[in-house]
Amino acid sequence: AEDGVELVRERVTQAEFDPLPGVYPGKNCVMMGDLTCRPITLADGTILVPCQVSPLGPDGNYYNPGGGYTYTQAGVIRGRWAGARLNWELSQLVDCEPGLSTRGMIEPTLAVLADGRILMVMRGSNDVKQTLPGYRWHSFSSDGGRTWTTPVPWTYTDGEKFFSPSSCSQLLAHSTGALYWLGNISPGNPRGNGPRYPFVIGEVDRHSGLLKRESVGVIDDRQPGEDERLTLSNFYAREDRETGELVLHLSRLFARPSPAHDWTADALQYRVQMEHRG
Repeated sequence: AEDGVELVRERVTQAEFDPLPGVYPGKNCVMMGDLTCRPITLADGTILVPCQVSPLGPDGNYYNPGGGYTYTQAGVIRGRWAGARLNWELSQLVDCEPGLSTRGMIEPTLAVLADGRILMVMRGSNDVKQTLPGYRWHSFSSDGGRTWTTPVPWTYTDGEKFFSPSSCSQLLAHSTGALYWLGNISPGNPRGNGPRYPFVIGEVDRHSGLLKRESVGVIDDRQPGEDERLTLSNFYAREDRETGELVLHLSRLFARPSPAHDWTADALQYRVQMEHRG
């Protein structure tokens, strides 16, 4: 039996045995991110699973060049059908200079644009270096998610940057043909993960991949008497296939003032009627 096992092992190629080069058990990891990191399917049947990878340094140990809470690089795992089998491969990873985001690129969300390019929007951070501007970041792929452009701050369609805390966000393609983005936009420079309010929705231009400023609206915000640690994040959004409404699942964490973080909160469902004018 042991000889048989060895024979099978010899027949397994490295690509089949390890579809995630650079990821080693016990040293680093790969993960999808938050619930908003939804897989998408391309027109040719390719499945793209957004992911983030913790890098290794020259010494083979976990590498955190930004000095923040964590450091990751973003990417996608591409799945292709070969008969009844799915073959997987890891894309080029999306990274930035630690001097731009102290935690690298985090929690990518994906959408297909009008010209077939794929838009990736990511969470950055100014954790431990709050003099840095806290932005949302984006990258494009023109080859089905294999390679990606160098990430730059995501902007409004007029080119102006906006502040956004280090929190998850979600791109959501609606049956009307509109592409929406949900997440947090800050009136001033954020401090690492916060503040995670207000929670907004806006439409993404399908041609440029940028956010339409005039479309951005607030779904929820901090109310009088609520703690400044209020977290309107770690959510999931979907379209109701029968009504066309956008259904948002979100818990309003840390709303009640308390001496310590109270992780109990009401789990809420918001329903937003969508009106796309083209």
